[in-house]
Amino acid sequence: MDGRKPAIGTHELQNHLDQADLAEQQLENQALIEGAEKSDLARYTQARDQANQLLGEARSMNAVAKLTTVITLKTLAKVKETKAYKELKGTSGVDTQGNKIDDVGTWEGYCRAIGRSKSSVDDDLRNLSIFGEEALENLRSIGAGYRELRKLRQLPDEERELIIQGEAVQVGDKDALVELIEDMAVRHAKEKEALSQQAEESRQELEASRRVTQDKSNRIAELEEQLHRRQNLTPDQRVGELSKRLEAEGVKARSLLLPLRSVMVEILDWEDAPRELHHACAQQVARLRIELDQMERELGLEPVDLDVDDSWMQEINPS
Repeated sequence: MDGRKPAIGTHELQNHLDQADLAEQQLENQALIEGAEKSDLARYTQARDQANQLLGEARSMNAVAKLTTVITLKTLAKVKETKAYKELKGTSGVDTQGNKIDDVGTWEGYCRAIGRSKSSVDDDLRNLSIFGEEALENLRSIGAGYRELRKLRQLPDEERELIIQGEAVQVGDKDALVELIEDMAVRHAKEKEALSQQAEESRQELEASRRVTQDKSNRIAELEEQLHRRQNLTPDQRVGELSKRLEAEGVKARSLLLPLRSVMVEILDWEDAPRELHHACAQQVARLRIELDQMERELGLEPVDLDVDDSWMQEINPS
């Protein structure tokens, strides 16, 4: 042997190249991850520093007025988003009125420490998010307060944009702006109420339709069950069932006459009742008799006297 290393094959060389590419890609990915982490850390550090700066400014004269500017609100939004105020966790303090704050490291505690309430800061941040920096600055510059801004937030996007870009804001006419917001708010409330009413009516109609459908389904199921049961009855069982049903429906029909009879009794007991009312009672009885006679003819029934007629028994048991 001459001691020389054997030549590297093509396949082995490709493996080496693939491993080198993989290692390079891993290094690039690691660098990107580290860069992103450093970027996030830098943003968090900046927000933390700004949080501490705002806290310091709050102790200076006229600080509260300064902490409501759009620029400061942007910083507060970043402090809240990154939760940089948590760097002060466990730190106690006092608000601008000298009241103790147990923990400045909460959002509520931090807001109090800079001389604001949590609700007012959150309200300002909502305004900043919805209106944008320029529009919020313009609205504030002409004296739009929390009440007007809150109503403006509640309007649909198109109407809100019309007001923001409208003449009242451009010329700085607060009275015109307030009137416009109030008018649109009232109209929006009426439209919302009308839509709500329509939705409720639609819901009730749908519910009624569902009930009717369910009632029909239940009735169909009940009739199918009755039909199935009757088809399996013996003749004697069928006679017994039909007799019970006939008697029950007869009682029910006769009971329906009781309210009518009650009215007639009241009329007949009235000594000064006009004659036409007496005649109307007789007419009602005549109409009922006509209905019953017609039903008797249609069904082919022979008139019977319940006191003396026993012919039906003779037909069943002939002598």
